[in-house]
Amino acid sequence: MVVSVAAAIASCGRPPLPAALDADAGADARALVWQAVAPCLDEAAYAMDPRTVTFGFLGMPAGFSYDPKCLAINAGDTVTFSGSFAAHPLYPSARRGTVADNPISGTSTGEQKDFVFSHAGFFAYFCGIHGGTDDGTTMAGVVWVR
Repeated sequence: MVVSVAAAIASCGRPPLPAALDADAGADARALVWQAVAPCLDEAAYAMDPRTVTFGFLGMPAGFSYDPKCLAINAGDTVTFSGSFAAHPLYPSARRGTVADNPISGTSTGEQKDFVFSHAGFFAYFCGIHGGTDDGTTMAGVVWVR
């Protein structure tokens, strides 16, 4: 007989776990619980605004980075990435955060692209040239969808 974590705790007379912590809850519910995803290792690192992530060379933002690199939004929000995709091709992470259903698609042309984040998760991304190892230590970021 298989018993969920929440059911096991409830049977002990304790209140059930929130759905976000129940192993039997859907992936969207579990994603609501904060988790460290490189380069965003602290919950306080996440910006709430703007809904535009900019990137560039030596000007603004400084160096080869995304600004903000850690962004918290609500499900259903749209995030605009703005910069030269020819110089900094954008790719969804295949190693960090919520890998399945990442709405960020590989983009290597143009200067602006909108992505709609319809469900909760930690959607990591990186520059295909300056973040090529996809480990979050170089030009990389995360969109936390709550």
